[in-house]
Amino acid sequence: MLSLSVIMGGTAPAIDPGRPGRIRDLVREASVTVGPSTTVDEARRLLLETPIGYLPVVDRGLLVGIVGDRDLRAASGPSAPVAEVMTRTVFVLSPETPVRDAARVFRRRRFGAMPVLTGRELCGMVARDRVLEALAGAGDARGVPLDPSGLARPE
Repeated sequence: MLSLSVIMGGTAPAIDPGRPGRIRDLVREASVTVGPSTTVDEARRLLLETPIGYLPVVDRGLLVGIVGDRDLRAASGPSAPVAEVMTRTVFVLSPETPVRDAARVFRRRRFGAMPVLTGRELCGMVARDRVLEALAGAGDARGVPLDPSGLARPE
């Protein structure tokens, strides 16, 4: 069973010069995904093809987990299925999440990247560095408070 925590955020205006915008402005299509039955060995190979360092695990078009190098190292062997080691509790972002709210989550949780979903359908991934660069580029480099209270809402 997948457990999702969607970071929704407030109602900040759309992106403009001087404002960091919303996650939809930063998301990159997840061109590399794996299925639950993909072997650990194949996932390791595919992980080398993605600059983000995480692979969304998708089944019938829906996100069911996420897997990174640390997960793959915990596998019982190279032929084990990804489902055996994938993270099933996944923090995700909505395309409408304000970049500032996403930055709070990245700083508190120390994720390298997070999936972006519409419902449970994967839109893509967004990297921590991309979010923090967007804040700096919008003149918001003074820092983001670490208290994300009210941002996480389990679905």
